[in-house]
Amino acid sequence: MNSTLTVIKFTYMTRFRSKSFRVMCLILIVLLSVLIHLPAIMAKLSSQEAATVGVFPGKQAEIANKLAAYYNTQNNPDIKIVPLQDAGSAAGNEALAKQLIADKKIKGYLEFTDAAAAGFPKAVYKSPGAMEFSLKSKLQTGLQLVKTDVALQGAGIASEQKAIIQAPVSLETVQIMLNDQGAAGKTESQMVMSYALVYVMLFMLYMGVIGFGNMVAMEITAEKSSRVMELLITSVAPLKQMFGKIVGICLLALTQIALSIAVAVVNLSLSSGSRLVSQMNLNWEDMQISLIAYFLIFYLLGFFIYATVFAAVGSLVSRTEDVGQAIMPVTMLIVAAFMIAIFGLNNPNAGFVVTMSFVPFFSPLIMFLRIGMSSPAIWEVWLSIAIQLVAIGAMAWIAAKIYRTGVLMYGKRPTWRELRKAMRAYKV
Repeated sequence: MNSTLTVIKFTYMTRFRSKSFRVMCLILIVLLSVLIHLPAIMAKLSSQEAATVGVFPGKQAEIANKLAAYYNTQNNPDIKIVPLQDAGSAAGNEALAKQLIADKKIKGYLEFTDAAAAGFPKAVYKSPGAMEFSLKSKLQTGLQLVKTDVALQGAGIASEQKAIIQAPVSLETVQIMLNDQGAAGKTESQMVMSYALVYVMLFMLYMGVIGFGNMVAMEITAEKSSRVMELLITSVAPLKQMFGKIVGICLLALTQIALSIAVAVVNLSLSSGSRLVSQMNLNWEDMQISLIAYFLIFYLLGFFIYATVFAAVGSLVSRTEDVGQAIMPVTMLIVAAFMIAIFGLNNPNAGFVVTMSFVPFFSPLIMFLRIGMSSPAIWEVWLSIAIQLVAIGAMAWIAAKIYRTGVLMYGKRPTWRELRKAMRAYKV
């Protein structure tokens, strides 16, 4: 036991004091700080001026005036409508508009044709820009409201009644729970907070397992390739080495998570971070402490199930240059789990997502997703945890035999027949 603790302490402190870890933490601090304050930075750097759109009214002066009035009534309009003098012909209008665009007086121009679509004149927006989907969507919204206003006016409806008709409908979403009788589901605010937390934590799970799991394999392969492993085995049993390295690097990963949370909390408490939280309609009171606890549980489960495999694979490789290729199949499993989890963000109760939440290599991400975005029965959560614990035990048993055999195999990578034969010589 003492030798295992020695390996854990040595692995943790060596990596913690390494220059690469400090640089990585510094990059993480800077990156998190920039990402949190990015909206405020972009707002300061970007122009706040509204996009100026010219309009040739033609026969539709009333519509053009109503469209201009719609944007003028907004506090911070994204679009400013500028009436343009009709040149008398389509070619003349186009020449005039191109000159105004070249002089940067307008961004593009809108003209109405004689053709009608659903009882409203067809509008055409022309500009030298490409794929201006956002501007097009905003113009469509304004024209749709003008169309409704014209239709209501034609029907002889009073302005008070028009205001009632055009007022937005109030719709609130509330989650219900089908599994527990009488239990309340999440409110809309709680679901927004859960979505934000799950989205961030999925990335932390994904990056943590890939980054630090790969570190386990690299650590073992580096010692093996430098022949240090032959000296270590004389003082510490191979199995204690393997589990000591896994636990030591796991503690290192948890240290980085704690640092990330601390940096995020500090930055979010600043003024620009607080504005970001309010813009996303997040309320800290709706944060579920149980979700943080489940994150730690599933992070540890996911780390250990993948780290044992990474350790076994790393023990079979004699050169650090070959580690990336050797662990590629395991990495693809993590990528697949992450992609399923991203799909499940909007559909956490899909049959495929529910099924994969019980598959050991996928459940750390996907069951955590289901807990955050839906309300699985408590027995489902603990069944998933139990399956993962059994899988970790099985993988640890297999990995221990592979590790004990592979750490002293040099040269070419052993075949499965050679590995199976050597494993039979050891009892774990």
